[in-house]
Amino acid sequence: MHDSLTGFPLPGAVVQVVPEEGAAETQSVVTDAQGRFSVSDLAPGQYRVGFHHPRLDTLGIEAPVRALTVSASAVDLLLAVPSAVHIRAAVCGAGREGREATLLMGTVYDMARGRPAANAEVTVAWTELDVAGRAVRPRRVTRTVRAAANGWYGVCDVPREGVAQLQAVGDRDSTDRVEVQLFGDALNHRVLYVGGPHTTRVTGVVRRDGSTRPLADVAVSVPNGPSTRTNARGEFLLDGVPEGTRTLELRAMGYYPEQTFVQAMEESAPVSVTMRSFRSVLDTVKVLANYARYTVRQELSQRQRMGIGRFLTEQDVVRRQPIVLSDLLVRIPGVYVAPGTGFQPVVSMRGIFSERCPPSLFLNGFAMFLTDMGSAPFSFGDLDTLVRPDDLLAMEIYAAGQVPPQLGMGMSGCGAIAVWTK
Repeated sequence: MHDSLTGFPLPGAVVQVVPEEGAAETQSVVTDAQGRFSVSDLAPGQYRVGFHHPRLDTLGIEAPVRALTVSASAVDLLLAVPSAVHIRAAVCGAGREGREATLLMGTVYDMARGRPAANAEVTVAWTELDVAGRAVRPRRVTRTVRAAANGWYGVCDVPREGVAQLQAVGDRDSTDRVEVQLFGDALNHRVLYVGGPHTTRVTGVVRRDGSTRPLADVAVSVPNGPSTRTNARGEFLLDGVPEGTRTLELRAMGYYPEQTFVQAMEESAPVSVTMRSFRSVLDTVKVLANYARYTVRQELSQRQRMGIGRFLTEQDVVRRQPIVLSDLLVRIPGVYVAPGTGFQPVVSMRGIFSERCPPSLFLNGFAMFLTDMGSAPFSFGDLDTLVRPDDLLAMEIYAAGQVPPQLGMGMSGCGAIAVWTK
């Protein structure tokens, strides 16, 4: 017995041999640690052979039944869990020509009822780039399917690699909209749990990427749920987390924010998360001259003279004495600053297509968040952490439809905020 998805033998599978006709009885055996099985005393004739294993339940598929002809000599039969390519072909067909895509599939469970969530709505969204001549335009792709009676769902033609947002909505509750990493394979599998009526505890440890060293004082939170910080050993404990598939957010000074999804349920295993430092991805910065900063001042002055947008300068910092950078935005018309999870504020602006939406963010010309690119690793709360008010050179705030070309990358329907440091 072989598992084509992992490439390893499949122990613990129940193999059944059923005669096509006659008085012979059905025989059942279990595969050993090497995936081997043996059925003796079979009379010559025609049989059908099938097997069952929890692996099949996880995938939401049934193993194909094999026809077997038994003669006087021994018969060697190979049974296997279908490969990822065969599963994708069975669910999605041949797919679009010239496009290597994958199948995202899994099972949705209803924790309140303790059974599969039949007919749950599963939505997958991701961003693609359309290249036409010299123009590159981001395009948001969303696909929605209904889970079957056994909770199984399958979404065809998702990207082979990248990040997608996944959410399941049942008739009583829903999962968080979680980010899932798609890998270069024909099949990606994710199990989702629609929340129950209870809360539970989530524990784990945070380490630095590429090291076993723990990270202390990392802010760990669940949206619309509890928050905490890691101790000196990098450990955290979140109590009162709503049951189900939830998003875990982690933030720390000098590290890229991380998002991962957890299965919040009783007796769930501790979570292990790694965080990447800025140092691990940024090359050494060498300052050769201050000409570039002088050029930035000129550009800021030119845009300010155009009379489009709002500008905050060093003088505004001296006059208002903000504690964090986002305090400067509190009185700006069309900009909304609301408390978020933990100590992170949520900054939004009046949009064209929605009442409020997150603006694109730039730090010294570097795009930290682009509205059209979907979920992003940075928020204005991260700018509060990275930039002290005393270091501010200028801040530009542009409403939707007023963003200058220099900051117009990826804009559609929302504004932009650009932060420049001294």
